[in-house]
Amino acid sequence: MLDLEAIELIKQLKARYFRFLDTGNQEGLESVFTEDATAHFIGGHYDIDVQGRDKLLKFYAYSFTEEKFGMHNGHHPEISVDGDNATGLWYLQDIFINLEENTTVMGSAIYEDTYVKVDGEWKIKTTNYERLWEEIHPRSADIKLLARPVKTKK
Repeated sequence: MLDLEAIELIKQLKARYFRFLDTGNQEGLESVFTEDATAHFIGGHYDIDVQGRDKLLKFYAYSFTEEKFGMHNGHHPEISVDGDNATGLWYLQDIFINLEENTTVMGSAIYEDTYVKVDGEWKIKTTNYERLWEEIHPRSADIKLLARPVKTKK
């Protein structure tokens, strides 16, 4: 029997992850991960392996700034629940703007996550992806950026 409530709560968890990621919300990101969370991201020019929530938060703080930010959309979740543990596959479509290098990255990947229930709340324990495709474009001088999603706290 499918645990539809757990599946829906995990969908909402992953939606919050993407929103917190794209807005640089560190407190929000902290709330979605277990303390021992891990991440492994493989792209065309990177292979990043991060162990522990504190290191993950530092990685995200470095990667998502007023000068580096993106849009991450997770589609077509495939979630399996077994008691207080679950797995999920997500199809990622993303755009990442890097004003420091004057580039835009577009691509897709398949996320593979594990989730655990901690004190009655679902959390991400592991999150991993490997790119299906990725392309990098130089940003032309005529592109006007009118808003930025990540705000530095003063």
